Amino acid sequence: MTMTQSSTGLNNEKDIEENSTYSHIFVYRIPKRNHKALLNVQEKLRTIYKRHGMLGSRIYQLGKSNVFEGFSGFDKELGTTKEEEIWIEVDSYQNASEFARIVAEIGNDAEAGPLWGELAQVTTEHPIIMGEFVQLTEV
Repeated sequence: MTMTQSSTGLNNEKDIEENSTYSHIFVYRIPKRNHKALLNVQEKLRTIYKRHGMLGSRIYQLGKSNVFEGFSGFDKELGTTKEEEIWIEVDSYQNASEFARIVAEIGNDAEAGPLWGELAQVTTEHPIIMGEFVQLTEV
């Protein structure tokens, strides 16, 4: 199935972006010593984002990696050491337009500004990997 032939019944990329669940996904590789600090700043940011209209946010920590034959694990691909953790954050929005509106509002939210500095302090050792994803189907 292609973006234009989605099982959602939507016929083109614009329809998919505007009418499907839209997610912003982050992958963090952080020192274990920053675990509590990152959780703290994430809780504050999540409150602000939800106030502006984000549908939800989930944060996952990589557990034991039982990797299938022929596959590769996150820890190996990201070069994680025993002193580091991998987290994935999945933020959900109604659609691309709502995402853009919320991000613009947060850019003007005085409460959010200092939190970006806090986030930078606990994630400085490795870049945060991020991307915007559109739900193609639900199983």
